[in-house]
Amino acid sequence: MAWLDPISVLFLFALTLAFLWKRSSFRKSSSKNLPPGPRPLPLIGNLHLMDVKRPYRTMLKLSKQYGPVFSIQMGFQKMVVLAGYKTVKDALVNQADAFADRPMIPIFEDFQHGHGIVLSNGENWKAMRRFAIATLRDYGMGKKTIEDRIVEECHFLIQKFESFEGKPFESTTIMNAAVANIIVSILLGKRYEYEDPTFIRLLNLFNENIRLVGSPSVVLYNMFPALGFLSGDHKTVLKHRDELYAFIETAFLEHLKELDVNDQRSFIDAFLIQQQEEKNKNQSNGFFHNENLKAVVENLFGAGMETTSTTLRWGLLLMMKYPEIQKKVQEEITKVIGSAQPRIEHRAKLPYTDAVIHEVQRFANIVPTNVPHATTADVTLEDYFIPKGTHIIPLLYSVLYDESEWEKPLKFYPEHFLDSEGKFVKRDAFLPFSAGRRVCAGETLAKMELFLFFVTLLQTFTFQTAPGKSKEDLDLTPAVGFTTPPIPFSCCALPPKAVILFTIKHSLLSHIHPQEMAWLDPISVLFLFALTLAFLWGKSYFWKSSVKNLPPGPRPLPLIGNLHLMDLKRPYRTILKLSKQYGPVFSFQMGFKKMVILTGYKTVKEALVNQGDAFADRPKTPMSEDFNHGHGIVFSNGENWKVMRRFAITTLRDYGMGKKTIEDKIVEECHSLIQKFESFEGKPFEMTTIMTAAVANIITSILLGKRYEYEDPTFIRLLNLFLEMSQLAETPSVMLYNVFPALGFLSGGRKTILKDRDEVYAFIEAAFLERLKELDANDQRSFIDAFLIQQQEEKNKNQSNEFFHNENFKAVVENLFGAGMETTSNTLRWGLLLMMKYPEIQKKVQEEIAKVIGSAQPRIEHRAKLPYTDAVIHEVQRFANIVPMNVPHATTADVTLGDYFIPKGTHIIPLLYSVLYDESEWEKPFKFYPEHFLDSEGKFVKRDAFMPFSAGRRVCAGETLAKMELFLFFVSLLQKFTFQPAPGKSKEDLDLTPAVGFTTPPMPFSCCALPRS
Repeated sequence: MAWLDPISVLFLFALTLAFLWKRSSFRKSSSKNLPPGPRPLPLIGNLHLMDVKRPYRTMLKLSKQYGPVFSIQMGFQKMVVLAGYKTVKDALVNQADAFADRPMIPIFEDFQHGHGIVLSNGENWKAMRRFAIATLRDYGMGKKTIEDRIVEECHFLIQKFESFEGKPFESTTIMNAAVANIIVSILLGKRYEYEDPTFIRLLNLFNENIRLVGSPSVVLYNMFPALGFLSGDHKTVLKHRDELYAFIETAFLEHLKELDVNDQRSFIDAFLIQQQEEKNKNQSNGFFHNENLKAVVENLFGAGMETTSTTLRWGLLLMMKYPEIQKKVQEEITKVIGSAQPRIEHRAKLPYTDAVIHEVQRFANIVPTNVPHATTADVTLEDYFIPKGTHIIPLLYSVLYDESEWEKPLKFYPEHFLDSEGKFVKRDAFLPFSAGRRVCAGETLAKMELFLFFVTLLQTFTFQTAPGKSKEDLDLTPAVGFTTPPIPFSCCALPPKAVILFTIKHSLLSHIHPQEMAWLDPISVLFLFALTLAFLWGKSYFWKSSVKNLPPGPRPLPLIGNLHLMDLKRPYRTILKLSKQYGPVFSFQMGFKKMVILTGYKTVKEALVNQGDAFADRPKTPMSEDFNHGHGIVFSNGENWKVMRRFAITTLRDYGMGKKTIEDKIVEECHSLIQKFESFEGKPFEMTTIMTAAVANIITSILLGKRYEYEDPTFIRLLNLFLEMSQLAETPSVMLYNVFPALGFLSGGRKTILKDRDEVYAFIEAAFLERLKELDANDQRSFIDAFLIQQQEEKNKNQSNEFFHNENFKAVVENLFGAGMETTSNTLRWGLLLMMKYPEIQKKVQEEIAKVIGSAQPRIEHRAKLPYTDAVIHEVQRFANIVPMNVPHATTADVTLGDYFIPKGTHIIPLLYSVLYDESEWEKPFKFYPEHFLDSEGKFVKRDAFMPFSAGRRVCAGETLAKMELFLFFVSLLQKFTFQPAPGKSKEDLDLTPAVGFTTPPMPFSCCALPRS
C-alpha cells in the first residue's frame, strides 16, 4: 500500500509526465510509416500483454497479429521486434551496418559501462572484437590445437561421469566446468579440476547472473531504472560482477609478474602486451585498458561456457526423451568410428549425428530474444521507417521456429537437417549464433565443442532417466533467464548396450559408395540426357568456324569427350602419347571442354615466348574459379593480374629476392635444418614436413616477417593444408568436377580443397589483423605491411577500380606461400631420393663440394665453381618434372600456331612434361643423367629446353628465389650428410614413381642422414 502515500503519488505523476515526453521522440515523425503494434498504456506501455518470464512467446504471438516488423513498448522504451527468418536476415545480414549497434539498457550499462565486446559500440567494439577474434585464432580456435584440448577435456568428463557408476546425478556444474575449461585454457593458459572451489564459485556466479538478467525483476528495472533501489536482483547481478572482476584482476596481476613478450601463454598475456605497446606509443584514446580487459575476459568466459554447456545438457535430456534417436546416433558412431577417438574430421561421415546436434541447437533455442540490437541510422525495413537509435529485438525464437522454414518447428525432428538420402543438409534459417556483424565471435569454437563432447559422450554412455522416472516424466519446458537452459534434471550414464553386428551382406555393400549406384535411378538418367543435349550445344562454339584449320585430335564421345582415353591419375602421360599420333599441336576434349595441347620444346617456346601475349591468359576452370574467384596472381587475368604480379615481384625484390639479404636468411635456415637432421642421429626418418617447413620459412620471412619452429602446430597445420590442396587438385575427383561442374556435390576432393582454402584464408586474415595493429608506413617489415600500405594509399585516392582489397590480399599471400614452398621442397626431396638411388652421383657431388668449399659455409658465389653439383641440381629439376601439366593458359585472341587456327579463349595446356622429356632435346630423357648439363670438359652448360619454371609472361615470379634455395639447401645438406636408405632397404627398393597431384612429389620415403667426417 506504499504507493498511496503523497510522495509516491507525486513520483508516479512525474514518471507519467516523463513517459509522455519520452515517447514523443519515436512518434514525432508521424508522417512516416512506423511499424504497427499494440496500443501502449500510460506508464507501463505493453507490459500488461507480456509474459514477463518468457517474453519471446508473447512476441511471437504478437507477430501473427501485427506482422514480422512491429513495435512494442516496455515502460517508456519503444522497441521494434523482427520476427521470422526472412525479416531477421534482411535486417542483420542485408542491412547489417544499419542494425549493428547495441541499445543503452540500464542493467547492461551498469554492468560494463560500454566496455568489452558484447555490449559495446563504435570503435571500442571494433577494436576489442578484432583483437579477440585474432587472438582466439592464435590460440587455436578452429585449429587442431584447440581440438586436442577439447579431446583431452572429453577424457576428464568421461572419467567424472564414470565415477557415478550408473547412479543418477545432476550434470549442470560438471558440464559447465568441462566446457568452461576450454575457454579458460585460452584466457588463462590453464585448466581447473571440476571440484576446485574457486572454479565452482566462478561458474555459479556466471550461471546466476545469466538467470537473473532475464528475470521479471530485472526486466522491470530496465523499464523503470529510477526504481532500481527496489530491485534486489539488479543489485545481486552487480555484486556478482564485482566478484568476477576481482577474480580477473587477480589473474591479470599474476600474469603481469611473469609477462614475456616472446612467450605469450594466454589471451590475458596477449592483451597485456597490447596494453604495454599502447602505453609506449602514448596513445591517449587507447582501448587496451583494465576496464576493457575485465569486460572482454568476462564476455568471452560467459559466452564460451554458458550457451555451449546449456546446449549439451539439452542434448542429453532430449536423448533420454527420445531413446530411439539416441540409439540411431550410437549405431552411426559405432559404424563410422567404433571405439576410436572422435575427431572433427568424422563430422562429415556422421550425417545423422550432425543433424541431431543441429536439431538440439534449433529446438533448445538457447538465446530466444537474441542479444538486443540498435539502429545506427534511420532505416527502412519492409516499408516501415525505423529511426536511428531504436531498440531492436531480432527474435531468434521466431527464426528457429519459423513455420515457413521448418517442416515440424515445434517438434524435435533431426530430419530437418537430412535430405531424402540421409545426407546432412544446411538450412538457411539455422541461426542459433545470430547473424551479421554481431554474429557470435566464438561460433567456430562452439561448433567444435558441441560435436566432440556430444559424440564422445554418446560413444561412451547410454543416458537414461533416474530410477522411478520414465521418459514421459521429462520436462522440456525451458527455465527462466536470459538464456533458456533445461529445468534441472537427473540422469544415469550407463555403458551403452552392445550394438548388433552388421551382416556380411552389409559389410560387403559398405565398400560400394551409394553415389556409385545413383546413376541407375530415373532422375539421374534424365539428368544424363540433359547433359548430353547441353554437350551437343556447347561444343558448337569451338567447331562453328569449320572452314578454318583447327588442330586435329581424337574424336570425342558424347558427354565424356575423350575422357575414356585419359589416365586420370597421371594425364600428362596420356597426352604425351597422343602427341606421337596427332602432332605437337592437337585438340583434346574433357567432357564439354575443348582444349589444345602444346607438346615439345619448340612448340611450347613458340607459344609462350614468341607469341607470349596471345597465350598469356588463364582459363576459367571451375576449381580455380571456386578457389580464388579471379583474384591473386596465379589464376587472375587482365589488369588485376598485371597489378598484383608487378607489385609482388617488386616487393619480393625489396625484401631481398635475388640479394644477399635473402641469401643470409636461407643460410640461417640451412643451419636449423641441419640441426633437425642431426637430431635423428642417423636413424631413419620421413622428411616431408621438415623439408616443407624449412623452405616455407623463407617465403614466410618475407610475407610475415617471421619464421616458425618446425614443431609449431599452427605452422604444421598450414603446411599440411597446402600439401593436401596440391595433392587433391589433380585427383580424378577434382578433374571430373572440372569436366562436369554440375556434379560438384559429388566431389569430396573439391569440398576438401575449399575447406582447406578457408582455413588458410583464416590464418592469413589473422596475420593481416595482427600486422594492421602495428602498421607503420615508415617501418614496413613484411610483404603484408607493404600490401596494407598500398591498400591505404588506394583508399586515400578514392580509386574506383581498386586492386588492393582484402580478397586480392588473401589470394596473393596464398599464391606466394604455396608457390614459394611446395615446388621447391618437393624438388629437394626428389634430390635426396635420387642421391640414395644413385650413390655414385652423391659421392661425386660430395667430393666436388669438399674440394671447392671444404667445411666453409656454402654461398651462392660457389655455384660457378661447382659445375657438377650445379648440373645435378638442374637434372633433379628436369627429371622430377614437378609441374608436368603446367598451370593452364588461355588465348587472349584468335591465333595461328603451326598452321593451326586457335580461337580466342581456348584452354591451352603447354605440356612441360613434353619439354623436359623431349627426345629431340635431351640425350637420355627418361634417365637421371647430370651430363645433360655438362660439356665434354665437365663445364656447366645451359640448355634451352630447361623450363621447369615455365616461360613467357606467366613464368614463375619466384624463379630467382627458388634457384637460390635449391642450391644452398642441397649443397649444405650434401656437405654435412651422406643419405642412405633405411636399414633393410637397398637402392633398388627406392621407388621413383611420382605421387598423384597437381605437382608430382616423390612417394613418401624414409632415409638416414649420416654425418660426414
